[in-house]
Amino acid sequence: MKSVKLLAVAVSLAFTLPAWADKVYDVDLAIAGGGAGGLVAGVAAVEGGLKTVILEKNAYTGGAGLFMEGTFAVESFLQKKAGVKYTPIEAFNKMAYYHHWRINAPLVKKFIDTSAETIQWVQDHGVPWKEVKTARRNNPILMWHIYPKAGALPEKMTELFKKQGGELLLSTPAEKLLYENGKVVGIVGTAKNGEKVTVRAKNVILATGGYNFNTEMVREYSGVEMTAVGAPGRTGDGIRMAFEVGAVGDNIGPMQANGAFMPAEGEAICNGPNRELRAMFRQGLLYVDGNGTRFFNEEMTADWPMASNAIMRNGTWAYIVFDQATVEEFSTKGKGYPNPCGNWIQRHQAATQLEELIAANEKKGNVFIGQTIEEVAKKAGMDPATLKATCEQMTKFARQGRDDQFGKDPYYLREVSKGPFYIVRGKLDTPTSLNGVRVTSDLEVVDKNNHVIPGLYAIGHDAGGVYLTLGNLD
Repeated sequence: MKSVKLLAVAVSLAFTLPAWADKVYDVDLAIAGGGAGGLVAGVAAVEGGLKTVILEKNAYTGGAGLFMEGTFAVESFLQKKAGVKYTPIEAFNKMAYYHHWRINAPLVKKFIDTSAETIQWVQDHGVPWKEVKTARRNNPILMWHIYPKAGALPEKMTELFKKQGGELLLSTPAEKLLYENGKVVGIVGTAKNGEKVTVRAKNVILATGGYNFNTEMVREYSGVEMTAVGAPGRTGDGIRMAFEVGAVGDNIGPMQANGAFMPAEGEAICNGPNRELRAMFRQGLLYVDGNGTRFFNEEMTADWPMASNAIMRNGTWAYIVFDQATVEEFSTKGKGYPNPCGNWIQRHQAATQLEELIAANEKKGNVFIGQTIEEVAKKAGMDPATLKATCEQMTKFARQGRDDQFGKDPYYLREVSKGPFYIVRGKLDTPTSLNGVRVTSDLEVVDKNNHVIPGLYAIGHDAGGVYLTLGNLD
């Protein structure tokens, strides 16, 4: 009789519980986020003999690393081979000065001091560097180490992590830290099928990629509306979880805004089907606001953090204005683009689809075309007299070879005088947020009193203290 009663209880429970059981792991290290940072940490951990689990929100790994073109470093083997003379202390002081010393100086110094070692580590782990270069036209210091292709690093790290015994849980967002007796002891997530996943761990690393896809957080911390680009899913999960156990922010608010670009769903910078038209925003062409007024020195479009600051204060949209002569110059009929745009458009590369893309995007409302400046101004909702005066002034500067308003390099001066005339609207893109929670130089998360929260680390864009804004060291 007793066994019958037990069987009845078991059957009853079977009908009241879900068809699956909670999944529990007991490991040395749990990592929230399978982007470039989380994967590299995972590979290093398993190579060090640590039993490691990575929880990744998306159905694939890579995160923002899928769009990563290169990595900064000083005194790498590539730089030594190229004869680059630039020291870590020079790089550190330049970065500290650029950010007005509102940085976690010990952390930034350690990042720079170990950057050459990082370049070698990547090479040794099967990701050969393509080259070391500069993103700046007139800067001989080569510090930007280029991957063989965008996404090469996370692709290889995923392979190595799984091959060496790491446990990768895809479509499993990390949701809450396990916090017991003043220490983080694991993390809880939910699998795609709704199964609760509990990972008990000696240490947890937050690597969820910041919050640029969380519209509310972006507005709250930066006060600016931008278009999030790159890998989705970066909605501030790691930062939120850290806050829940006592962490504090470290200069949260600055965003990586890489200048204005014509909206094109799914495209970042100039790596999509509309790359040739989007690249026009990087060429130092005439920029105007919604009324038709020029508002900054457009040669700074190559230094996109500076350009972003100028664009940001002028509202949601910025506009570039050019004429048919410029279209012909940038095409196969002329010299090609004056500036590169990422690694997808090279300097002096000739456009082959520019006119076709202009026509296609006019239908989408992103391009305005007119036979006269007044006509194109009206179509774009600008004051015709203001835009005409602005274009006439720019034409004068181009003809005399001198910008009397902002001092733009003559290399970027072009007339706006030969119809048809074109206006392309653009909006600030944000590939990522820049700062997260306060950490030590060893990336341990701390509370408001700078006391370490045991068991918890934050890396990448979940960690704060590195940026006041994003600048190009090269």
